[in-house]
Amino acid sequence: MSRPRYLPLALLFITLLRIAPQALAQLSPAKPLDKYVVPQPQFEAIVGEYSGERALEYVRGITQFHRIQASPGFTGARNWVMDHLKAYGISDVEVERFPSDGHTRYSTHVGPMAWTAREGELWVEEPFRERLCRFSDQPVCLSTLSNGGEWRGVAVDVGGGTDAASYEGKDVRAKVVFASGYAGAVHREAVIRRGALGVVIYPAPDDRPEYPDLVRYNGLWVQADEKEKATFGFQISHRQWERLKPQIASGKLVLRAKVDAELHAGALEVTSVYLRGSDPSKEVILVAHLDHYKFGANDNASGSASLLEIARAVKTLLDQKRIPPLKRTLHFLWVPEHFGTVAWLTKHPEVSERAIAALNLDMVGENLVKTNSRLNIARTPDSLPSFLNNLVENVAEQVEEANLVSPNGSHNLFHWRMTPYSAGSDHDMFNDGSVRVPAVQFGHWPDWTHHTNEDSVDKVDSTTLRRVGVLATASAVWLATADDDQVIRLAGLTMGSSFAKIYLRRLGLTSTPGGFPRRMEPGQGLNPSVEQATQAMMPLNILLTENGRLRFQDLTRVFGSFEALAKQLERSDSKRTPTPMNRIPRKKYIGPIADGPSSPWFRQALGAEYAWWREQARQVPQFELIVYEAGNFADSKRSLAEIEDAVAAEYGELPQGFIEGIFNRLAKIGLVEWVERK
Repeated sequence: MSRPRYLPLALLFITLLRIAPQALAQLSPAKPLDKYVVPQPQFEAIVGEYSGERALEYVRGITQFHRIQASPGFTGARNWVMDHLKAYGISDVEVERFPSDGHTRYSTHVGPMAWTAREGELWVEEPFRERLCRFSDQPVCLSTLSNGGEWRGVAVDVGGGTDAASYEGKDVRAKVVFASGYAGAVHREAVIRRGALGVVIYPAPDDRPEYPDLVRYNGLWVQADEKEKATFGFQISHRQWERLKPQIASGKLVLRAKVDAELHAGALEVTSVYLRGSDPSKEVILVAHLDHYKFGANDNASGSASLLEIARAVKTLLDQKRIPPLKRTLHFLWVPEHFGTVAWLTKHPEVSERAIAALNLDMVGENLVKTNSRLNIARTPDSLPSFLNNLVENVAEQVEEANLVSPNGSHNLFHWRMTPYSAGSDHDMFNDGSVRVPAVQFGHWPDWTHHTNEDSVDKVDSTTLRRVGVLATASAVWLATADDDQVIRLAGLTMGSSFAKIYLRRLGLTSTPGGFPRRMEPGQGLNPSVEQATQAMMPLNILLTENGRLRFQDLTRVFGSFEALAKQLERSDSKRTPTPMNRIPRKKYIGPIADGPSSPWFRQALGAEYAWWREQARQVPQFELIVYEAGNFADSKRSLAEIEDAVAAEYGELPQGFIEGIFNRLAKIGLVEWVERK
């Protein structure tokens, strides 16, 4: 006999009605509640001190430097930031350096070779003479990690250029290869494997054709064992490509490239700056990557500049006693994106116990009209549910209501949204299952200027910098100063959103980023939701006094009731092929798997199995996110079946054996091991 469809929902509401009075009693202070978690006087103090104009000036200063990882330009930008901090009386600074030589590996990321670049030019020599680009005029035109030297040869076009098929029937030896693929992959195929002189990259036909003068940022990412064969790479615009294409087809276009640069061993520099709290055992991390090409204004001089202004503003507010003293330390991190972060986390496993949250600022200054963009605040993944999502959403609403503008900035609408977890920046490393520091990302997307010569200071808006800066500052200061009443208030908001998520998931009304239907057994969707609701609440406990923890207990009893309900709702008529419960995977790496031209180790390690991996990436929507989350759930406690259920609850039902296939291949190269249930 089938159960009535709405009986589970009735049980859900009966449970809620039974436990709600005790929970709500904890949220009933003598005075009415404000709708915002951050107290209004504290918020107004931050609004009054934080300067979007000052942050914009910092962006101008940082973009003076060509800030490639492990390069003199990166060091120059770091020194520039530190000089300003020192001028503001902030001197608690630590700089850590990690070998970066194209060989040393941090998890799956290989630290890039250091690069000292002084000049580079690309000329047409025949049938006419013309300089196509010069590094000192347009820094983005020279591929990162191009080697020094001078070359002359005939041009040949190979299309994409990233695989063997592009070169069938074409002799590229001692020629200059034109291609539309990523420079690092093209250089590896054309120069390292086939003896080409170098590569020139033009935009693919579908890459922003409405902007014909864009020049894309590319890198060769030469590994240590490739250094002797490495040559050069340049990038040209779509307009330049269209003009040169007939000459290339005729076989008569001769080019000359000259580069003044060296590849050598260096170091990834990670800079920590502290505003200390009274409890040295807990801290809040604010992170931004300082690296990128010149100019790289929104990506990511804007994030690095914002960290500098947050530190200055908070220091001033503390000195003037306009905000409460910090209970927990504010820890600012300027990093080389991904590479520096994973190296730093590898050295500092204790951060998992010390940090209560992380805020990642990456692309936070966009003029929304000029870039046709919006602010996206990426939530933590399902593998690491957190109250942090509710906090920053609440503060974002407070910022929106304040309608902040900067004196010389735009009056654009504050266009923002909370999004499901998305990868691609340093929050990936903190949310990782082996680190488990809840991290949200503030960033703008889409942005047509991304990774091109058009990412310049004129696309940065001091109003946007002020809005996002106040949002990040208010969130961080709350985390560092919150008292029991404020924490219990946030716990109530977190509880309410968790109820809504459980309810919608039970109805099957939630959306999934993946392309697979959400036709799951109830336990697949409901049980992970209840577990996540509990996990989102519990970290708040560490912010409370002993008395606050007693009040907190009534709220946490709610989820014990839901866990019991979830078990009642499980059905035994599953049509899925059972997955062994005794197969327990444990992940042994940090962060998303580095699978690209900058870190070819993974492709080489998988060997023949890499073909299967790439085929899955083509066929399975959100493949990289699914691999990331499956790894995060692989904590040596969950079985393979439980991980499959958790990933399905987040991304929809997946092909039978898909997750097991991922883990089996990762186990072959030492990134995963199968363990006994503890």
